[in-house]
Amino acid sequence: MGQTFDAVVAGGSVAGLAFAAEASARGLSVLVAEEHDQIGEPEKCDGLVSLRGFRRYGHVPRGEVVQNTISSALIHSPLGKKFAVGAGTLDVVVLRRSAYDLQLADEARKAGAEIVTGKRAAAASEGPDAVSVDVGGETVTARYFVDATGPSPRLRRGIIPAAKYEVEGEWIRDKVVEVYLDAERFPGFFAWVIPFGHKVAKVGAAGYGINAARALDAFLADKPHRVIRRVSAPIYVGGPADRFVKGRRVLVGESAGQVKPTTAGGIMTSMAGAVMAARWMKESVVQGSPALLANYQRDWEARFSREMRTMQRMRGMFSRLSNPDLDAIVMAVATPRIVMRLSQTDFDFHASALLGVLGLQGFLRVAKVVASSEIRALVGESQTAVAPQQSI
Repeated sequence: MGQTFDAVVAGGSVAGLAFAAEASARGLSVLVAEEHDQIGEPEKCDGLVSLRGFRRYGHVPRGEVVQNTISSALIHSPLGKKFAVGAGTLDVVVLRRSAYDLQLADEARKAGAEIVTGKRAAAASEGPDAVSVDVGGETVTARYFVDATGPSPRLRRGIIPAAKYEVEGEWIRDKVVEVYLDAERFPGFFAWVIPFGHKVAKVGAAGYGINAARALDAFLADKPHRVIRRVSAPIYVGGPADRFVKGRRVLVGESAGQVKPTTAGGIMTSMAGAVMAARWMKESVVQGSPALLANYQRDWEARFSREMRTMQRMRGMFSRLSNPDLDAIVMAVATPRIVMRLSQTDFDFHASALLGVLGLQGFLRVAKVVASSEIRALVGESQTAVAPQQSI
């Protein structure tokens, strides 16, 4: 590792490896340092994606990486109401994330990237022409340092507790994703069931201020099952970082907050960021102009920022809804016209799709629920504010 690289990448997951594969294929010298001993482990992501995004940005999952295809999604309200949205035309699949990471690592190596495991990389110091990077105690020089390690401390406010089990159970629908809304059990988020084979699923739960593992155990208590594997890992829903490029430090994937605030899914959006960053880094190196890398954020935002803003607004609204509110919204959405149109929209732009298909009447029904929730929140804040005065 004594040589100088065009880029040193910290983190050997989707974003870091996709960047390495793309940048190496464009002729850049790249070193990837993964702190764990094996690429793809521990596997923390459920891998629910649409193949449409991969066809746009490349690195399409192959062979046994795809565990399952999804035919529909079933949404459960807190009070037992539910509706199903067809997914057969949306190309939604479940990936074995560890296998997909290994596929990306293989693509990166074949393109010329060097990958080391069991070594953590961190930017040590930055000069006008290069950055020194500590890779497992050894100093490496690079033109750029690419951070793909996960949310930075500035993004910690967007992290919420989550737990996931891989389980086996007769109640699992083989090709149907299920989402369970409950503001009391999963405040600000939900529980989910993602089948990855016959009667096996990735089952998870997340929420603000809860013990996610206990919430998941309670969710599964009345569902006969056998736990195959347990994973506890927080998820990020806080939206994109303000800046993706700072000097010679480049953020991609979760480090840049390129994750959906509604569902915490980020494979495709992170992949897109990695590919765009690699393209502009090539231009930057060729022309000797670090300033060109700012175009990476411009391109990513042109594609995703509107959707991200919409999802962030929905997240803020969703976190304040009560169970009766959630039940009312499910009923407002669960009309044959809306459900049919949702089944024909873009999986990766679901927030804008939902707003687009609600129509005036549906929007007004949802707005009424949201407005009543906002009024209750305002009254609650007012009562809290005057409480000390009442006690004097």
